[in-house]
Amino acid sequence: MKSILSCLCLLVLFSCGSAPKLVNKKPIDVDWILGKWKQKDIEVYEKWVKISEMEYSGLSYDLNSGYATIKEKMRIFSKDNKTWYFEATIKENNNLPILFTWVPDPVIALKFVNEQHEFPQIIQYKKEAFDVMTATISDKNGDKKMIFDYSRYATQ
Repeated sequence: MKSILSCLCLLVLFSCGSAPKLVNKKPIDVDWILGKWKQKDIEVYEKWVKISEMEYSGLSYDLNSGYATIKEKMRIFSKDNKTWYFEATIKENNNLPILFTWVPDPVIALKFVNEQHEFPQIIQYKKEAFDVMTATISDKNGDKKMIFDYSRYATQ
């Protein structure tokens, strides 16, 4: 009887303590994308670096012609650690940035949406494994879609 009472007392004592809280935890996990990625079957690469806890910079470039041609400059960032954005700058848009807002998704780690943009309206990066990811751009209905398979070429 004493051992049961002792166990109950210990249980009550340990359950009264509050769980540790994580301070400044980001709602989004971006670090997995860091490094250099190569698109499957062609000489197109994406390189991602961490500028700060609130900003990541990416560059897409093509080596198919034998020299580097920049395709796109990208940025994932937040100003308040709550709302995260994907910014894409491409020459087809007169080098003006296009802004997409992060939408939490249980399957897609990085999903960004801009329904006002003609195409793409959704940009997403899905981590398939440590060294494999899929990038997809699409319209909001998924009728028009482009899928890009990448493998990790080098870590940061």
